[in-house]
Amino acid sequence: MTAGPTTDTFPTETAGLPAGVDPELVEVSDGDVFELRIAPVTKRLGDATVRMLAYNGSIPGPTLRVRQGSEVIVNVVNEGDLEATVHWHGVRVENRYDGTHETQAPMQVGESFTYRVQFPDPGVYWYHPHIREDYGQELGLYGNIVVVPTDPEYWPSANRELTLTLDDVLLEDGKIASFSRAETTHVAMGRFGNTLLVAGEPNLSLSAQLGEVVRLYLTNTANTRVFNVTLPGARMKLVGGDSGRCEQEQFVDEVLLAPSERVVVDVLFEEPGQLMLEHHTPERTYPLAEITVSGDRVVPSLGQLYEVLRSNADLAAERERIAPYLDAEPDKTLAFVAEMDMGRPAGAVVYACPMHPEVVSVRHEIGGHSRDDLHLPDAPGNRERTARPMPEMRHETAAVPARRRSDRSRSARTGASRRRQRPRTSRQRSGPRAARRRSWPRAARRGSRPRTARRRSRPRAQGRR
Repeated sequence: MTAGPTTDTFPTETAGLPAGVDPELVEVSDGDVFELRIAPVTKRLGDATVRMLAYNGSIPGPTLRVRQGSEVIVNVVNEGDLEATVHWHGVRVENRYDGTHETQAPMQVGESFTYRVQFPDPGVYWYHPHIREDYGQELGLYGNIVVVPTDPEYWPSANRELTLTLDDVLLEDGKIASFSRAETTHVAMGRFGNTLLVAGEPNLSLSAQLGEVVRLYLTNTANTRVFNVTLPGARMKLVGGDSGRCEQEQFVDEVLLAPSERVVVDVLFEEPGQLMLEHHTPERTYPLAEITVSGDRVVPSLGQLYEVLRSNADLAAERERIAPYLDAEPDKTLAFVAEMDMGRPAGAVVYACPMHPEVVSVRHEIGGHSRDDLHLPDAPGNRERTARPMPEMRHETAAVPARRRSDRSRSARTGASRRRQRPRTSRQRSGPRAARRRSWPRAARRGSRPRTARRRSRPRAQGRR
């Protein structure tokens, strides 16, 4: 029988733990069986050696590369610090395999669960816990999935591809700042880190050739930081996002990624030298990764094709079909007010919705009981003038970036215009199969080829055991 925890915080000690390994690129095919193992490791971050959590010993976890339309069996073994699930972020899977707390019983430490994951849509996705994300994900439990489209013309031409996660961790006295076991830490506003990580590294170095077009799959795995990514000295073209390719490709000076967001940008390196991938804020600029561009010109040259900005007729037609609904005036406007008591004195407090200043919510204190009245402007369709929620009901919210829509493509801001309408993305489902050239940073640096998952006959769906 295993003894329970003896402290109210998760462990930070590194004694006896194995060192983390480099992430792998794993090619998985339809019907393959793949294992993910959650366990603690040590990792070097600058001068500090810290305790983290890893999938298969690496941070980030293995990148899974799979053909569109495939189904893969993933056996997850939990040898971590707490109960766990795995959520396949953005992937359309069966509800029972979605990895959220309400769709499966969490894996306790020492238990396992078998997921059957389908990949109907091309693009870049990621996997992570859906229990105590503030802890598990912060400590390294995240990894990417690249779904290769069956249509060879889905993406524009590129010489190679790189998959990069963007993250931050908070270091204190040579350790990752502690997390409470009893309650979620920094639930309202998230926890900003003081060490930025790209592909799990604080000082990542990459290389490119003169004239090379490199596709970057970027994923923001931080719990609260918004990354504003720039690459001075090279050109960037936005070609896709959370749900696939853009409706209209565009050249950009920067791309803005909220937590959990993905973008796909093609970069053209036109001059040799040292470049810096950067996170730019109004206060300062943070280095993310150094890129060395050699003078050796790449073959084949894709410079002329890079100048073409493609459009997606399917998405344009889809938007045209729903345009009347998007442009229609609302029948009714509701305001949702989140109130947190921060020591304010009791009394009437007035809130105005920033998007609809004509909608006002007034909080009353009546005989020791509170009541919220929602006052709507006179307009056709507003049959109910006042909406009254249940007394003493309160809602706590986390800070969410404006205009955020869960698991949908969002805007990438350009230097020319920060109000440009966000490009839409599609989910292409058919087309001829074609092989694609692969190039991944860690595998290439080690001179190794991506390993392939073992293949078995497809078993029946399994539950936890």
